[in-house]
Amino acid sequence: MKSIRHLLTCLALAGACLLLAAPAVAQKTDSTPPPFKRFPTVPPFELLGLDNQKINRESLAKRAGTLIIYFSPDCHHCQQQMDWLKEKLSSFDKYNLVLATYQPMEELQGFYDKYKMASWKNLYIGRDEKFFLPPYFKINNLPFLALYDKNGNLLTSFEGTTEIAKVLQGFK
Repeated sequence: MKSIRHLLTCLALAGACLLLAAPAVAQKTDSTPPPFKRFPTVPPFELLGLDNQKINRESLAKRAGTLIIYFSPDCHHCQQQMDWLKEKLSSFDKYNLVLATYQPMEELQGFYDKYKMASWKNLYIGRDEKFFLPPYFKINNLPFLALYDKNGNLLTSFEGTTEIAKVLQGFK
């Protein structure tokens, strides 16, 4: 009986030590810059397009820059961002627009149809099947926007709904 009580006491102490150590570990993890800050170029992403073709950074056209938007089709803030983007779409003609989500293809297709994206000539839209981008960008809020210059270097990023004037200013 004494050895069982001793074992339970040891387990309780070990658990307490883990609980006390957890914040220190979490704090160190949180202070680490996300990969996109440590490697500030267009990430080596791979999306599955609506046509079942792979989309990656090598498949992007040479343009004045690239805007990557990580979103969810059912996210109200993401829908607001697309409404604003669609209103000023001609201002983005010289940029690649990469829209990525982890949601199912059916939802992505519905989003694509809702915003009549078939006419968006500089659009690359697909499903992030490997869930690569959220940890790469350390995304906390949707939509997430990352802007890159014509050489693929990071200019800036935004989390949450961002006014289009501010996005365009980020390319300057």
